Amino acid sequence: MSFNQIVWKMAKVHYKKYIFYFLCNSFAVMFFFMFSTVYFNERVVQVKKVESIQYVLTVPGVALVVFTVFFISYAHNVFIKRRRSELGLFMTLGMSNRDISKLLLLENGVIALFSIISGILTGTIFARLFYLLLMNSVGLHGVPFHFNSKMFVYSIITFLIVFFIAVGKSLFHTLKHNVIHSLKSDKVAETIKMKSPLIGGIGLAIMIGSVLGLYYTYSNSIAGGEYLFLWAMSTFIGLYISLYQFTSFFIELAKKYKPFYYRRLLFLTNLDYKFKQLTSILMLVTVMIMVTILYSTIILSTYILTEKQAIDGNPFDIAFIQAENKNNLALEELYSIVDQKENPVQKHLVIPIYSYYQKQTYSDWSYVYNFMSVDHFNQLTSNQLKLQDHEFLYYINDDPENAASGSNYDQGLTLPTRNGEVTYTLKKTIVKKNINNLYNLYDCIIVSNSEFKLLKDHLDGFESNIHLINVANWKNTTNTVEKLDRMLKSYIKNTPPIVDVRTENATEEDLFRIASKVEDYNDNKNSNGILFFVTTF
Repeated sequence: MSFNQIVWKMAKVHYKKYIFYFLCNSFAVMFFFMFSTVYFNERVVQVKKVESIQYVLTVPGVALVVFTVFFISYAHNVFIKRRRSELGLFMTLGMSNRDISKLLLLENGVIALFSIISGILTGTIFARLFYLLLMNSVGLHGVPFHFNSKMFVYSIITFLIVFFIAVGKSLFHTLKHNVIHSLKSDKVAETIKMKSPLIGGIGLAIMIGSVLGLYYTYSNSIAGGEYLFLWAMSTFIGLYISLYQFTSFFIELAKKYKPFYYRRLLFLTNLDYKFKQLTSILMLVTVMIMVTILYSTIILSTYILTEKQAIDGNPFDIAFIQAENKNNLALEELYSIVDQKENPVQKHLVIPIYSYYQKQTYSDWSYVYNFMSVDHFNQLTSNQLKLQDHEFLYYINDDPENAASGSNYDQGLTLPTRNGEVTYTLKKTIVKKNINNLYNLYDCIIVSNSEFKLLKDHLDGFESNIHLINVANWKNTTNTVEKLDRMLKSYIKNTPPIVDVRTENATEEDLFRIASKVEDYNDNKNSNGILFFVTTF
């Protein structure tokens, strides 16, 4: 009987080993491919770029890679451990190391090929089903399901890298051992190395430090988001070291109480051995719990707070800026769109402002001074403030918790008017969110009515009106905002373009866009929903 016949006969006898190994690898490919269909979805990619959530989504991606590495490695180790005695028998019969290497590479290559094919096919079927179920549960309907080349390429390449690293490692250890060791592999216990409580303490310190760094980076995602991947990997590495050395630390403590230790010596030794054997499984379970429960809970809480964020960020239901030749709708035309019988206008403020652009000496940008009269500011904020000539209020249109402390105008404000420089004294700084997030309206200079008229006459700036509208039910304004947006964009296209300092660093669409609760709500719900969807998937 030839070697090939012997190998084939033994494979048929131990077919359950191959089926187990094949199913594990097929499942890993299917799982990674299903995640790729979401992660590389065109709509999800678009949201990642627009909403700057690319770094946040690295955490579930890292968790999946860790899962794949440990799962495939564990399955391969179980498979090769059961086959090591067979390989020792082949060596006894005269099979060389080259033949053993060829045999392992051939059978693992065949299993990898069939695992990829079956994993992609089953992933294609279940991805669609799971995609629809999760989309309906999250409440998203604007993310179409589709396939692209990245989904297939990344899934296959990631699997092959992890798979052949595991194969290469087992091949090295198999060829390194002698024939006797291979034949007795089923009867010999694994040697557990690196029993060190100190290393476990270092791993625990790495994990705690990485969790703190992960929390800090997530809470300050604008700065340092690129370190999310590093912190996530460090957390998982520290976790693995801590789990692997946990029983060593426990036994080291038990040794201090000798009667307790010696009465339970056999039990503690067996516990240490079994615990280290199952470290990979414990690591998988712990990582899945960390990401699926803790991380998804954070994202879900953000998703739930979407409505509150839209309301806090937009005091009025609809807001836009009207200039002399932009967004200059007649009142009747405006009300024909926003004042609906089932959703009437309840409040409409028109706040005149005067904007002065001052060129910066150290850059090409211009600093914008937005002036507002105290009477209109009182109308906006329901205050009864009064100002003398050459006095001003510095108004910051932001939440007091988010606004930067201090003021740039503590020493006053000097403006170069046509009649020479005029200096104003700061009376008070007010921080409160009263206007929607319109372009260049983060702050305003509030002056007396007479000073407001003088500034308009003696300062080279631009007049405009802020329209602030409240309706009965802002959640029913989606069609209204879309219709008004189309109307205003049509006006912008059909009027002469603005060619002055206002459009040097901004487009007309930015300057005169609509800021509404419903639009902000829908955008945040979409991006947060997609983020929660990808993480949960």
